[in-house]
Amino acid sequence: MFKGIRHRLITYFFVVIAVIVILMGGFFIWFLNYLYMQTLRDNLHTQARLAATLVEEMMERDAPPGEIDQLCKDLGSELGVRLTLIDRDGTVLADSAENPVLMENHGERPEIIEAFDLQKGVAVRYSVTLDEEMYYLAIPLPSKLPGNNNENALAVIRLALPLAGINQAVFNLVIFIFTALFVSSLIALTAAVIFSQKITGPISKISSAAHAIAEGDFTPTLDVGGKDELTALAQNIREMGLALNKKIEQVLWEKNKLDTVVSSMSSGIILIDREMKIELINPAAESLFDLKREEVVGEQFSRIIREYALNESLKVICREGEAKITEVNLYYPRSAVLDTYLLPVTESDSKLIGILLLFHETTELRSIEKMRSDFVANISHELRTPLTSIRGYTETILHEELDRGQLIDFLKVIDRETSRLASLLDDLLDLAQIENEKGFVQKEAVDLAELLDKAVADVENLHLHKDIAITVALPQESLIVEGNSEWLRQAVINVLENSIRHGYPKRKIGASLYREDQQAVVEISDNGPGIPEADLPHIFERFYRVDKARSRKSGGTGLGLSIVKHIMEAHGATFSLQSKEDEETTFCFKLPLIKYPQDS
Repeated sequence: MFKGIRHRLITYFFVVIAVIVILMGGFFIWFLNYLYMQTLRDNLHTQARLAATLVEEMMERDAPPGEIDQLCKDLGSELGVRLTLIDRDGTVLADSAENPVLMENHGERPEIIEAFDLQKGVAVRYSVTLDEEMYYLAIPLPSKLPGNNNENALAVIRLALPLAGINQAVFNLVIFIFTALFVSSLIALTAAVIFSQKITGPISKISSAAHAIAEGDFTPTLDVGGKDELTALAQNIREMGLALNKKIEQVLWEKNKLDTVVSSMSSGIILIDREMKIELINPAAESLFDLKREEVVGEQFSRIIREYALNESLKVICREGEAKITEVNLYYPRSAVLDTYLLPVTESDSKLIGILLLFHETTELRSIEKMRSDFVANISHELRTPLTSIRGYTETILHEELDRGQLIDFLKVIDRETSRLASLLDDLLDLAQIENEKGFVQKEAVDLAELLDKAVADVENLHLHKDIAITVALPQESLIVEGNSEWLRQAVINVLENSIRHGYPKRKIGASLYREDQQAVVEISDNGPGIPEADLPHIFERFYRVDKARSRKSGGTGLGLSIVKHIMEAHGATFSLQSKEDEETTFCFKLPLIKYPQDS
């Protein structure tokens, strides 16, 4: 019925007080009723003895029955009781209320029998004569009755009192007792309410403080006076709030630190529980597998990431509880190679509670390894071809008798292959230097129009030899950029040489420079054989050739465009190569312009 502790305390007090009142009331009523009846009995017994003495005196002087009857009437009226004298045979000799002659025999009355047998008789009985319930007390008289010669003949004197008066007195006593107890109960209940307030007031404050702590306020106002247990409890609550605040701040700091570390890691992290459900996933893993945290947390790992070998490895860890490293080849949402570390997470008793998966992408490393392997293979092949020619012709010269014309032809071949080897080694050295220094390239102001003119002049002999015309379109204004002049000129030369070597004879190559917003744009285009679309993604790789046989005949090393790529990256330039087979091929790069004060 009541939910508050104060209401319950009041209810408990009320129940206890009610039980005590009922028990004490019943006891007091019984005790006072018993005491009242005992007093009444004693008073009636005293009155009976007094009446018996007076009757005995009259009987000793042989008073006639009429006088004795009159004495009984007088005594009954004086004492306020009904007084009756009865002989041993039950005959009524005198009565204060009725004519004894007309009264029936009383020998069978229980109080009369008890009086003759036990010297005193008491009974409560309805009186037919008086038509009401009466209380009777009888005692024996040892004297002989007048006219009776039997020495053992005795009489009893009986006093009767109506119970109505007794019951009314007892009722008044009950009313008094219950009134007193009711007033006492009200006083006790009022005291209980005040006492409960003394208890529940501090408890309510403590409860409010605990609720505030649960809501996040760890330093609530909690003023509980006194030196009792509730004061100590309030103090403990305050100290608990401060300790919780400190612990939560520490936990939050650790959690934020861990979240920061996990979120900022480039490696993907996924934590699953013992039921193989995802509990945690960091942004790197979301990006790797094209997932969203809110969609996968709580889901089965095998349903989200369908990698059979990986899921089988997880089952093995669940059985054996040992860490494992495996490689995962990812095909969706993109092709990637992942080194995957599977680490069991255990409790203090070594019971498995989850598995931590750490994904480290090694796609670029694998690509570099493949590039290194391909580079070794390519450089070996590129070096072996001219060395084989040089060795063959040298052995022929040494072991064969040749005329001067043949000897000169062989020496020309050896010279050509030697030049090719020197060119290859020069390009390799240039590429290595650019790769090593492109992170801290020395830059200066570069006039691109002047650089373009010099680059065209450097390839003049080559394009004239193939009868290829180069047209240069320059703007009216000077376009100044920040960069390494030698590297940028080499990049332009490499592109021009590539166009000349692989272009058709008697065609044209166009080189143009123009401004586009705050950028300088350099374009070099030719109308040579073009590049197939399938080869375009690999065109800047080392030693990559679209037509390998034709490229070697043209004298290229296969490193020109790779050098161009690294130079562009070193300058942060935007560059592209667009081409279609049997159509125009265009190389373009863009660099931001810089401004310098005009010469005075």
